[in-house]
Amino acid sequence: MRRSPSSLVLSTAAAAALALGLAACGGSSSGKSGGSSTGSSSKNINTQPGNDINPQPRDKIADGGTLRWPEAGISDQLNYNEVDGTDGSTSDIMGAVLEQPFYADSKGVPHNNANLVASYTVTPSPQQVVTLEINPKAVWQDGAPVTEADFEAQWKALNGTNAAFQISGTVGYDQIQSIKQGKDAKEAIITFTKPYSEWQGLFSPLYPAATNSDPKKFVNDFKDAIPNSDGPFKLGSINQTAKTLTLVRNDKWWGDTPKLNQIVFMSIDLDAQTDALANKEVDLQYGIGSHVSYYARVKNLPNVTVHKAAGPVWSNLTFNGAGTGPLSDVKVRNALTVGINRKQIDTALVGPLGVSTDPLGNHVLLTNQAGYQDNSGDLGKQDVARAKSLLDQAGWTSTDGGKTRTKDGKTLNLRFVINSTNDANKQLAEIVQNQLAAIGVGITIVPVPGADYYTKYVNVGDFDVAQVTFGGNAYPISTAQPEFANPTPGTGGTVNIQQNYGRIGDPAIDTLFTQALSSLGRTQAISYANQADAAIWKLDTIVPLYQRPQIVATNSKLANYGAPGVQDTIYENLGFVSGS
Repeated sequence: MRRSPSSLVLSTAAAAALALGLAACGGSSSGKSGGSSTGSSSKNINTQPGNDINPQPRDKIADGGTLRWPEAGISDQLNYNEVDGTDGSTSDIMGAVLEQPFYADSKGVPHNNANLVASYTVTPSPQQVVTLEINPKAVWQDGAPVTEADFEAQWKALNGTNAAFQISGTVGYDQIQSIKQGKDAKEAIITFTKPYSEWQGLFSPLYPAATNSDPKKFVNDFKDAIPNSDGPFKLGSINQTAKTLTLVRNDKWWGDTPKLNQIVFMSIDLDAQTDALANKEVDLQYGIGSHVSYYARVKNLPNVTVHKAAGPVWSNLTFNGAGTGPLSDVKVRNALTVGINRKQIDTALVGPLGVSTDPLGNHVLLTNQAGYQDNSGDLGKQDVARAKSLLDQAGWTSTDGGKTRTKDGKTLNLRFVINSTNDANKQLAEIVQNQLAAIGVGITIVPVPGADYYTKYVNVGDFDVAQVTFGGNAYPISTAQPEFANPTPGTGGTVNIQQNYGRIGDPAIDTLFTQALSSLGRTQAISYANQADAAIWKLDTIVPLYQRPQIVATNSKLANYGAPGVQDTIYENLGFVSGS
């Protein structure tokens, strides 16, 4: 979907207020009449206030040019909805290639994307029904029209009824009762089983029906390939040797002609991106948010602008509770949580950036969002004595004055897997290692290649402790749900964890998320969201650390990109100011 960089979305209080109070509305483009609301076309101009993106009208942007866009790694799975494809690089790339029905503006208000959804109506009762009028000009790269069938196929693939589809989440799709063709193939009628407040976030992005109609094609169609597009750009080439993916203008695109000729996504380790920006080898760097060393350097680079916005991303420690290891015991997880000093961690990692170092106390809502409250309770502050007591209760005792702990002849030593190209990851692990030594818990730091960090370690559970960054969009509840969903059996003995890397869930948490998403009233939705968060704290597999600032450095001539906050990026409006 068209997102802020590397999942850096969901930031402002306005965004949260809207996202938690969506009474099935379409933002400022909608009006109400009787029992229905109607949305008219909205113009896609990326010049909304409230963020820092160097907004420029299209006539001020040069025609042509190449945007060189670094990624810490480029996923080989470009189906964002497949379990291995829910990755920041996939989001960045496919946002230029595939359309989505709604865009969020700088305040988090969703508007229909007129290039895909010309208009829409919503009937909230007696059953929630959304009718989408698909733009008659909308076509796929192969010439086939975009139709109701594309929406229907994606719903069937992602609603969780067919375990053969290895999906990253079912949120919202599992609330749909049916999708049917209306008066013609360009009208999609979506009927919900029960009210679903964040429906505008569905089908973002929309993949072609062929990909979603077969589990094998779901995995393979977009594996190291982009066979189809309905957006402003299409695949030009993938160079495995150079580790680049190049997008070029889509000649079947019916919207505004992209200002750029091409976008080249380049796989560059985070630590090397600052050098690349300084040497004018790339045009932006957005992995700066919690990296003090990166920030100190980029802010002084000539012809580079540093953009700042409220961070929509939060950092956490994730404990792998699967199996029969030490962390399968909640007492051990609790001991680790109260054994660390989150304030000290936050002060060290983000304090030098001049932002708040107060630990985040909520897994669903951020500190600058309406309804935020700290639900951490007695797990929220360091308590070394209690940590030691919890380990004793769990059977991990010490005979050497507390330096080590053993149980059944095994020493309590945990593998903290880190991204070897990320200095902040290393710093965090060393602080945690030092703090937990005080309670007799050993930490072995295991550096792994940045490109493998998620795919070969976090995603498959090859870790005890890992630092994970979560972000989202203008729909915080549906974004958080797959991060804490109870794992379910997949095919062939696999387990579908969605994005729950801690690998432990609770049906009660699932129920609370469902209730929150079924509540069209903001107050009730917030109440359920906070109840879910309190239960997540008790489960204690994911410990929030800090809300990360959004700091993005760009070529000073780059227009309509920077630190967009919650705003979706309009790729056809990206380019360089005339005269660059």
